[in-house]
Amino acid sequence: MKLGLRAPRTWRRTLAFAVGITTVAPVACAGTPEVPTQAFADAPVRDAGEADGNGVRIDQLEIVKGVPSRGRDPSVVAIDVGGEGLCTGTLVSPRLVLTARHCVSRTPARIACPASSVQVLGERDPSTLGVLVGDDVDSARRVASGVAIVAPGGVTLCEADIALVVLDTAISAVKPLPTATRGVARGERVRAVGYGKRGDERSAGTKLVREHVRVLTVTPSELTVGEATCQGDSGGPALDEDTGEIVGVVSRGGPSCEGPDAHNIYTRVDAFAWLVEEAFARVVEIGRDEAADAGAKDPAAPKRGTKQKPASDVGGACETAADCAAGVCVTHGERSYCSRPCGSGDRCPTRFHCKPTPGSGEASTGQTCIEVR
Repeated sequence: MKLGLRAPRTWRRTLAFAVGITTVAPVACAGTPEVPTQAFADAPVRDAGEADGNGVRIDQLEIVKGVPSRGRDPSVVAIDVGGEGLCTGTLVSPRLVLTARHCVSRTPARIACPASSVQVLGERDPSTLGVLVGDDVDSARRVASGVAIVAPGGVTLCEADIALVVLDTAISAVKPLPTATRGVARGERVRAVGYGKRGDERSAGTKLVREHVRVLTVTPSELTVGEATCQGDSGGPALDEDTGEIVGVVSRGGPSCEGPDAHNIYTRVDAFAWLVEEAFARVVEIGRDEAADAGAKDPAAPKRGTKQKPASDVGGACETAADCAAGVCVTHGERSYCSRPCGSGDRCPTRFHCKPTPGSGEASTGQTCIEVR
């Protein structure tokens, strides 16, 4: 099913947001905040033709717009919002999708943070929320719809833009992801996944991944990154690169989807661990009611995700930096492969060493993970 990805005029109105940033951002699905795409925070553009004494050349992008996930993130799903818009969510149980609250709520056309008025006018009918599985919405399968929404009880989205949708059908073919109970720290790196646009002028609908996204700031309820997300990414996850745990849910951003001034804000999942538990309890309650109606035994406890390192394209073949999820393509001899920056405690994967990048002065990109031969 192809979603209506061109937002109505009301969706294009602006959204102011805080966290020390006085900017304006595009709005999200269903007339609420949607988000902007990640900056390679410590890497200027480099001439790919320059090599070091060992014949290593680095092609590196300053701006990382994401690459197709290509099946590496099956737990990340698309949410058809009543045929009117597109959001992203993550399966945390076969019958439970984690997303942003503004994707499942009715809200004013303009939302400002910190909040000065009511921002949540009511929840959407959960049956109008359709879950699609696949790497592209044009070919994705609608496999479930909502039967209940579990969200914070307040009437504002700021610092609490998170919700879970209980599904009418279990999605058993996809392994769910775990939610984090520990927050990330400033300077750590996360993996951003979503169905949003690849840039301000690009279309949405393809599942994109951006690896090694640097966390810029952290508050008790939110975390901020640079350029990482865009329209359609709302509700999408920030994943721990070591454990696969969901550490954040896309809330809002601005002033655009790309460029050095783009900033994106995620709601911290660990700050809402109680809400996740409430949602699992709701799944149990609904399951028991359904079993009673069918004259069956009580169902088993809902399955939870387990920690597992997400699949990365580091070491995979590339021609240019644009082919790589972290925006780095290394050429060493006759082989070219995707890599990522490193240094200052930012370690490389197994079989890679952190080494100075070719170049000096303004041409230097710092350090890069180089494959050990």
